[in-house]
Amino acid sequence: MSVPFDLVADRLVQAPPRALDGEGFRRAAVSAVFRPAGDDTELLFVRRAAQSQDPWSRQVGFPGGHEEEEDATLVQTARRETQEEVGIDVLDGGRLLGPLDALQARARAKIHPMSIHPHAFLLEDRTDRPLVPNPGEVHRAFWVPLSRLADPRNRVWYDAQRVGVPFRFPAIDVDGEAIPLWGLTHQMVLEILHRLDLVADVASLGTPRPIPKD
Repeated sequence: MSVPFDLVADRLVQAPPRALDGEGFRRAAVSAVFRPAGDDTELLFVRRAAQSQDPWSRQVGFPGGHEEEEDATLVQTARRETQEEVGIDVLDGGRLLGPLDALQARARAKIHPMSIHPHAFLLEDRTDRPLVPNPGEVHRAFWVPLSRLADPRNRVWYDAQRVGVPFRFPAIDVDGEAIPLWGLTHQMVLEILHRLDLVADVASLGTPRPIPKD
């Protein structure tokens, strides 16, 4: 089932976003960038470069990064980081749709004192813009149809540890590679699909399961 671009524009930010800030929290912003693709809508992802110091190394995610002193707003953070990581300006021929639910950062079984703030952008000019990944941060950048993200046939599991305990995490096969979309960005995508009435039970689709011991 294709997902019309107008549906995203009309419905995605109808509900107010959940705020999340704590004392001493560092803030980061990411971009959920949508573009029309025929009868469907595509969402931009990056696969992060392999780096031992990056807690999200090799994972699929949205372009984005930490708030810097020169950023007047988190929208500016998301815009700057997206341009640095994939070479497109989300407000050049596009527009800000609005913020989505903030999340607390988790990585490698640790909770980090950082809030992550997704912002939705629409590229409305229908131009096929070249993506230019920054090799220091991004292995590759690619578009995925919302219809693929919503299709139950692409729901998979990914095994990882949480506080030393093996868990099976719900995930989405977005590109056929060994590491699917899972973790924080998977939660963000479920929220997007839920806001568009493409999935109903976010809690069950986003809940990891302990892996039984042999």
